[in-house]
Amino acid sequence: MKKLVTLLTIFCLALLVGCGGTGTSDSDKKKVKVEPKASNDSVKVEVKSGEYSVIPEVTKDDSSTLALTINVSNTGKEKIVVDSYAFELYEEDNGEKIKAEDVYNRDINTFETERLSAGKNVTGTIFFNVDPKKDYKLVYSQESYGDSAEDEDIELDLDLSKYADSTKVFDESQKAATAFIDVQFLGKENKDYDKLVGNNKDETKKEILEEYQKENEDMLFSELDLKDEDYKKSFDSFTLVQGKRAKFDKDLYAQFDDQAVVSIDMEEALSDYAIEELFYEYEEKYMDSSEDYDGADKYAYSKYKEILEKSKLKGESEDLLLYLEKKDGKWNVDLSLDDNKYVISAFIGDI
Repeated sequence: MKKLVTLLTIFCLALLVGCGGTGTSDSDKKKVKVEPKASNDSVKVEVKSGEYSVIPEVTKDDSSTLALTINVSNTGKEKIVVDSYAFELYEEDNGEKIKAEDVYNRDINTFETERLSAGKNVTGTIFFNVDPKKDYKLVYSQESYGDSAEDEDIELDLDLSKYADSTKVFDESQKAATAFIDVQFLGKENKDYDKLVGNNKDETKKEILEEYQKENEDMLFSELDLKDEDYKKSFDSFTLVQGKRAKFDKDLYAQFDDQAVVSIDMEEALSDYAIEELFYEYEEKYMDSSEDYDGADKYAYSKYKEILEKSKLKGESEDLLLYLEKKDGKWNVDLSLDDNKYVISAFIGDI
């Protein structure tokens, strides 16, 4: 059974992968000139490009996942069958066979049993767990109809060193995620934001502020007549305290092409429930010492930053997933995606 990778649009591959299309981007055309290709009497196999990736439930700690985008052309007269099981890697030192990983995603063509007529070609992506320091051959064994069934296997030498630079983007996407979190949720400066993040800093902060205001005007501040500037001041206080008190770990959960997902393990952070509990304690303390019951809300609000600094912290039971997509050289966080909404909610206190 194929592993079902269902990470929203994490692997939308408009630029790299098509279902039999022949178009390539400018960068792909440059790669094609140096990528291996080989053929027999009825099939031509060409590695169009390669890159390292991180695939959930596939990538292992002791290996790297290599994604090879391959074009198969039927140059014979009979129909052939192309699927991922036709491809294997052979380690040149000891002859060990490495099978393609079982990965399925509706946005990637992974050679899901293509029946290819004469004169047709198909492009797909196959994933292998490899040791980047070793030498491998890519071997294609075809399943055919008619006379071409006896054609010999096709072998292509792979130079994995050509794909080494593709791992640099792993660090880049994580730095972009860190910068986004620092600036938007933690009240911190991060020089990588302008360099790596595509989201407009002020517009994004305004959108998150609107979510914060929506969350609090019906709950914590429901009895107060606060203006927009009051919410802005409160939000600034919240992010500054969150930046000092929150503890969490980040890790690269998935990455392929220009898509990345960073997981966030929220160990402890500000919680609406704990803040509300302490807010009410401040109100009660005020009412115990004053007959001005109507002023209790205003008093507690005047101590809002102090309450944030003293409230109990809570953690998130499951990892959060922050989705990023690279466009025009920078990483963008789509605030409309459900998982990104959960990240926003958690960082503004909904844990």
